[in-house]
Amino acid sequence: MATVTLRNLGGSIVMAVPKKILSLVGLDAGSRVQVSVDKGRLIVQPERKPHYTLAELLSRCRRSDLAPRRTDRAWLAPGSAGKELL
Repeated sequence: MATVTLRNLGGSIVMAVPKKILSLVGLDAGSRVQVSVDKGRLIVQPERKPHYTLAELLSRCRRSDLAPRRTDRAWLAPGSAGKELL
């Protein structure tokens, strides 16, 4: 466990976290974290970006959004004009 000192910086109070501790949780300068309080303890958690599968993303789409539009069909209709693969 490390002890750090809170410091004034402009209109905020900042806490310098040792790099060794940050590396243990996969954080670095510029990382976004969520801060909360639980039973008098300050909790800092890494903000993780959600990861979706293609199936999850497609399940949120309307079927009409998945069908090719008229302009798409017109563009695709002629077929290949040279040696490209469609």
